[in-house]
Amino acid sequence: MKDKKVFNILQILKDLSKLNIVCTKEYAKKLNVSVRTVQRYLEDISEFFDIELVQEKRGCYKYLNFKKVKEILLNQKDYEDFEKFANVVAAFNPKLFKYFNVEEKLLKKIINNEIFYIKTSPFEEVMNFPLFQKVKKAIKYSQMIDVEYESDQLRRFENLRPHKIVFAEGNWYLVTQDDDEFNGGVKFLRLNFIKKVELKSKEFKKNRDLLKFIENFQSLMSAYDKPKFEVVVFVDREVERHFKAKKFLDSQTVVKDTKEGLILRYYINDENEILLLAKRWLPHIKIISPSYLQDKLENMAKELLD
Repeated sequence: MKDKKVFNILQILKDLSKLNIVCTKEYAKKLNVSVRTVQRYLEDISEFFDIELVQEKRGCYKYLNFKKVKEILLNQKDYEDFEKFANVVAAFNPKLFKYFNVEEKLLKKIINNEIFYIKTSPFEEVMNFPLFQKVKKAIKYSQMIDVEYESDQLRRFENLRPHKIVFAEGNWYLVTQDDDEFNGGVKFLRLNFIKKVELKSKEFKKNRDLLKFIENFQSLMSAYDKPKFEVVVFVDREVERHFKAKKFLDSQTVVKDTKEGLILRYYINDENEILLLAKRWLPHIKIISPSYLQDKLENMAKELLD
């Protein structure tokens, strides 16, 4: 084999993940190399993974913290799980892989796209990839950032605390928090509208409540610092099949299935969550309670007609 050294080191690592000890004479015979060569392999592993090598008994060695290596190496189950993940992402949109820094050669070996093809909505690609990488670094090391942001106008946000990059509704967003009173300082900044990012030396502690909110928010209209309230909606028979087949918000539940249509319940914390959804299904939807939201929906419909 051309890369015999690499192969031998990988063989030692594979055995270490099960036995946690290497006896040099045994491996010299097994790998058809000298005892000194096996010792050099062990020293290379120790240096590369920054783990301490100690002699367990004469001619046999172990690493004090081999757990660090196990966390890096993929076992068979890890590989199988990654293979499933890779196939799902490839079916959804293979361009997503570049944002996870996954090697293209590896993907070609494990992806099987003979079965699935998923046609998705138009997918936003990040135009400024170096900026994307800089934001990832800020999140990883909890570094505050200053941002120049252009939507309707050019704005500058200072001392932002970046928590997560979120892919939602076909677009990439940076979820940040600052000391602004509105919405608890939480902002969803469209990554492609960020013109400049400055990393600051000042670090911050991530907000656990915000991380939990990011995991559970229903839509981009969800508010961070407001309590949820109940909304009851009626959808008529003509479109009810769509609501039976799919939850348009995570909190959607069926209260009653009548001859005329479905009565649904939602829990939201911003009225726009339900208004924008209802607007899509006019005239087949009615907000039963709270009644003031139905008034707002009717006004929206009138504005559209005008």
